[in-house]
Amino acid sequence: MTPILQFRDVSVTYRGAQETSPGTAAVCGVSLSLGEGETLGLAGESGCGKTTLAMSVLRLLPSSARIDGEVLLDGQDVREMTFGQLRAVRWASASVVFQGAMHALNPVRTIGEQIAEPIKLHGRANGDLRMRVAELLAQVELPAERADAYPHELSGGQKQRVMIAMALACEPRLVIADEPTTALDVVVQAQILDLMGRLVAERGIALLMISHDLSVLSVSCERLAVMYQGQVVEHGPSGQVMTEPQHAHSQALASAFPTVGDPRFRLTEGAPSGPALLSAEAVSVDFTSRSGQTVRAVRGVDLAVGENEIVALVGQSGSGKTTLARTMLGLQQPTGGAVRFDGVPLPTGSAGLREYRKQVQLVLQDPTGALNPRHTVYEAVAEGLRIHGIADDERGRVTAALEAAELRPAEKFFGRLPQELSGGQRQRVVIAGALVLEPRVLIADEPVASLDATVRGEILALLLRLRVERDLSTLVITHDLGLAWNIADRVAVMYQGDLVEVGPVEQVLLDPKHDYTKALLAAVPSVERRVA
Repeated sequence: MTPILQFRDVSVTYRGAQETSPGTAAVCGVSLSLGEGETLGLAGESGCGKTTLAMSVLRLLPSSARIDGEVLLDGQDVREMTFGQLRAVRWASASVVFQGAMHALNPVRTIGEQIAEPIKLHGRANGDLRMRVAELLAQVELPAERADAYPHELSGGQKQRVMIAMALACEPRLVIADEPTTALDVVVQAQILDLMGRLVAERGIALLMISHDLSVLSVSCERLAVMYQGQVVEHGPSGQVMTEPQHAHSQALASAFPTVGDPRFRLTEGAPSGPALLSAEAVSVDFTSRSGQTVRAVRGVDLAVGENEIVALVGQSGSGKTTLARTMLGLQQPTGGAVRFDGVPLPTGSAGLREYRKQVQLVLQDPTGALNPRHTVYEAVAEGLRIHGIADDERGRVTAALEAAELRPAEKFFGRLPQELSGGQRQRVVIAGALVLEPRVLIADEPVASLDATVRGEILALLLRLRVERDLSTLVITHDLGLAWNIADRVAVMYQGDLVEVGPVEQVLLDPKHDYTKALLAAVPSVERRVA
């Protein structure tokens, strides 16, 4: 039987700005195949060529890309297809679940309109189109009434399900899923992976899944291919590649997403318990919905971060952890209870809060969104100093902050814009912007969620080093239990606004007491939890 997808000695080169320049080789001599009902995971860190290879299947690469070799879809080389032929196979023979559903959906069109679009384009609107949309929503376990919702009214997991429904709309034989679980919490991630595995089993779809997380691919795919610098350096059964990787890069990827309970990935011995530096005492936060109903996002939470301590606040999206963090920063007023810093309640006036925020700084989740694209690195880091009127030795302070964030030599980065930096470098700039004020506490909101495997480890090691060198306390907000196991001294688990469990990492993650903590741990991907 002819495979649905074949790469035969495929190379992809991006032409340089000058016609005479040699260009950049993104993919080098890759040969892989994928048949009906098969699942193949394509792993590697950012820039390794995995997305370039996958996007070559439907010729979705920019005009500067040259594809050599053969990319065969149902035996036909897509490089030789006319635009009309390409248009006929896109969505119908092969479709893509794009990375970042929050950006891939049109914000001003309803979910139903967007799912119906490929059906209309390919003339598949036989019968009641609205009923067909409802069927597709049901396949991805969303109620039919969600068809009238706009993207901003859906959670991250729901938006990802909508993207999958769009990909299935014209019943393709091949689905390409590009980082389909990035930035999703472990519970939603498990649901999405289970859903995709079920669809493959029921419909015989060939699935090509791209990720930098080997643990996610090992759950979803029968085979794994690991890419490094444009080449496939390892290819084999997923369990074998995950547990017995042969190539050094495969080994690095496998170790970047640690197994909770594995002592090899415990990077800290735990800080001695000290007095509370930042604490929430019986904090509650209420919001009023559009219908006028009161929604309690945080319910009487008691949480403390001690001196020189790292606390991980974990829980799935919507559990209230970011609302609690905003309240501890003074960005949100509590409905009840109080926040204290060094034993003193947070000030209420703007002048007092400004002084407080010199001591407690925020590191945002998305470094790209956190940085002004028109500001240089120097301006981004110096901004806090200027806001607080600190004019003494600005250049020296900025230099010290960048070097503390491991951007060396600092002067090399002064004039660069965010788009000239890698994802890891951008996150380091955000951290430097927080460090320049010499705070005593960092609140880091999902600091590595959007970073690839290698950079993730570097940022976590940086946070640990800052704890030692600067006596810095850190509250890390995350849905990643592996991260908590890596670097935290204590773990606090939130569920529906309540703090349901808190204690030392080993106690909470190895001997959980609350059913929700047990459910979070059960949802973490592992080789044993295969769904396909």
